[in-house]
Amino acid sequence: MKTVKNQNQSTIMSLFSDRVELEIQEAELGAQKVMGNFPPVLKWLLIFCLLALIPAYYVSKTISQSIWTGRYQKNALTAKPSFSNAKDPSKTEVTVTSLGSGQYAAAVLVSNQNLDLSADNVPYQFTFYNSQKQSIYSYSGSAFFLPNQTKYLTVPTFSATDNIAYSDFSFPQKINWQKRLNVVTVKLITSQPNSYQQFSPQAFVVEGDVTNQSPYTLNKVHLTFILTGTNGKIIAASQRDEFTVAPFERRTYKQLWPQIVAVNLSSVNVYADTDSLDPTDLIVQPVQDNSSSNLNRPPTGNQ
Repeated sequence: MKTVKNQNQSTIMSLFSDRVELEIQEAELGAQKVMGNFPPVLKWLLIFCLLALIPAYYVSKTISQSIWTGRYQKNALTAKPSFSNAKDPSKTEVTVTSLGSGQYAAAVLVSNQNLDLSADNVPYQFTFYNSQKQSIYSYSGSAFFLPNQTKYLTVPTFSATDNIAYSDFSFPQKINWQKRLNVVTVKLITSQPNSYQQFSPQAFVVEGDVTNQSPYTLNKVHLTFILTGTNGKIIAASQRDEFTVAPFERRTYKQLWPQIVAVNLSSVNVYADTDSLDPTDLIVQPVQDNSSSNLNRPPTGNQ
């Protein structure tokens, strides 16, 4: 029975394929008959139109692609340099102050001329020479520059065995300027310093305070002291760091210059700044879970 059934299925499939082939042949004959009834001019025009469909397809595809590509490019995200020409910092001549008995300090005023560019961990170097153009002392450090910031860079008190004839300040490496989307603003307020002469032991003393007017705990606050004489020139410079300054904390300081008698002192200026470009320098204190800040339901106990 199964053999007869398979033979019937083969016969049906054969008849179906023969029928399809016959219908195709009839369609071809019908097309040839219709084409034969066309005038020669119309026949060649029809053939030309059929052949013209191929280049017309590719031409329309190219035009459509160029149109839509142009529209998408207006809104496409592309990576472009945020700036092209960064200005080098401007700097004044190095001021070297003599603190007596072979002791010196130095300061230079540096300005970031870029209004929207900043740089962090910028290395700098002071070099001091004698009259024979020999290097007798050098000091290296690193600084940060906020956009459009002007600041003093100082050399702490140092000793030199020879007299300093001239000095030089430079940035040994090319500064890596960056255009940041957001620079945190930290407001530091310094009080009017109180200065006086101390005689036992002999020293010039500056006292005051700095207030952190921000909600951040500052890992380090850098203080720069500039003493100016009556002739308008710097007669002494110094620096110090205050660590872990809490939000809205007022931190007092006392800075001394041993064995200095500031006779021709005109003004004392104290500058405070913190590296807001370094995320580790700004610490956000967690909210205390107390009765005023806890909005949870009170725990229920057994009655």
